[in-house]
Amino acid sequence: MPPDLVDSPDQAVENILRYQTEVVAEPRLAGRMKQVHVWYAVRSTDETWLFAPSKFVGYAENTASSYLTNAGARDGRRTEAVLRSWFETVEPLMRCATELGDALQSFIEAHGFSGPRKNARICVLKGAFLSAAGAARQEIQSRIRIDAAICGGRPHIRGTRVRVSDILDLLAEGVSPSEILADYPYLSEADLRAALAFGAAASAHRIIQIA
Repeated sequence: MPPDLVDSPDQAVENILRYQTEVVAEPRLAGRMKQVHVWYAVRSTDETWLFAPSKFVGYAENTASSYLTNAGARDGRRTEAVLRSWFETVEPLMRCATELGDALQSFIEAHGFSGPRKNARICVLKGAFLSAAGAARQEIQSRIRIDAAICGGRPHIRGTRVRVSDILDLLAEGVSPSEILADYPYLSEADLRAALAFGAAASAHRIIQIA
């Protein structure tokens, strides 16, 4: 009898978290990395991407032992059918694709392999990047101001006369964030993130309203 499939996104996420320790403890589990067609990813509390293969994520309360023992009974088509209810595939043109691809490459290299198999896919929880976009909008609204009496009405960092364009120009010239913060000690990393988010939104032709 095949093992039970997960029945909630929480169970799937628990399996991804468990895989991180199981793959270290059991070299045979790591040895199967090159065979994985689909990887599932979640972001940890320290913003690190964590990965696990479909057949590990999709079966309830998975461990290295049960995964390896029941390898023949595990069917990727079954796990994909249930996991697609909560996860979506990261397409090559999505803004997060490069970040995730690099993170997966590093994860697999850390276990002694050259990288994922060709055409391997990565899936993330649906809406995983909507919260990030919402946080970026919130940061823009709290840190960027447009006032006709300040900086000629150009967007600037709240409470300063540092224009968003000044920060973007410095970053474009190769000046590191730490150097910018050293030169402008009254700015913070959050201010730089807000400036970048504002620039990204503007380049996408969105209309940004500053309260």
